[in-house]
Amino acid sequence: MTTFRELEAFVAVADMGSFDKAARHLGTSQSGISRLIHEFEQGFAQPLFNRERRSARLTMQGQEVLLHARAILRQRMSLAERFGRAGQFAPMLRLGVTELSAVTWLGAFIAALKTRYPGLRLDLKVGSSVSLHASMQDGLLDAAVVMESVRSQNMTRVPIGVAKCGWFCAANAPLPASLKLTEFERQTLLLQGRAQGGGTQIENWLLERGVKLANSIQSDSLAALAGICAAGLGVASLPRAVALQGMESGLLREVRIPIGAPSLHYMLLMRGGPMTQFHTSVADLARKTCDFNRAPAPRKAD
Repeated sequence: MTTFRELEAFVAVADMGSFDKAARHLGTSQSGISRLIHEFEQGFAQPLFNRERRSARLTMQGQEVLLHARAILRQRMSLAERFGRAGQFAPMLRLGVTELSAVTWLGAFIAALKTRYPGLRLDLKVGSSVSLHASMQDGLLDAAVVMESVRSQNMTRVPIGVAKCGWFCAANAPLPASLKLTEFERQTLLLQGRAQGGGTQIENWLLERGVKLANSIQSDSLAALAGICAAGLGVASLPRAVALQGMESGLLREVRIPIGAPSLHYMLLMRGGPMTQFHTSVADLARKTCDFNRAPAPRKAD
């Protein structure tokens, strides 16, 4: 008789493409995963994995079985959430977020999630939109907040928020409060790196408006970008929430240009297929608590 452990092992191997990764994800040994998969396959007339290659690739029948296995595991979670004892439901959420999410609204989101699900087990990863999307594809994350420009397949995309950006320079930089486009084009622009996704969006936004980039410095870290800007090394495109602290402390000031500034759109990626009530709640809470324009909480002095 098929067990839930066998189903979990089968789905994990299918998602991650290897027995070793599946074992690490489920907190067991590779031999244990192999045993569960062997026992699971005994109930089928044909093999579920193609063993001619080193990676664990599903056969045609394996792909069909995977759809049913996912559905059964989702139904089990929904059953436990709806009819289980109050406070006993302990879901696991592997969540990935970008740096901007982490310093603005993530704390409020986790607090709301823990209030609704006291037994929640959270595995959090902070990274670039590109790396988080790759982790979703590898089955290492259940959900991820990424730039809307990231392309995805077989995933649910939920728009959740917009980050307003501006142009900023060092407070003592010898620049006027407003720049003509010709003056702006002569500046060194400080942009998010392409790995984050924001750099590409902003570069395209500028090119679409006929702005020619003379020189630019890119960084995948928003904090580093703000620091480089405060050191007087150029004009930075920063989310307003990130720039606010520097402005309040007298390190940064805003520079305006005729075409304004771009906005960055974010979405929540979730595994494909019908979502359980828990995952629907995660998406709803993300939409309600998401505020990319919220200033980061000030750090306490050591």
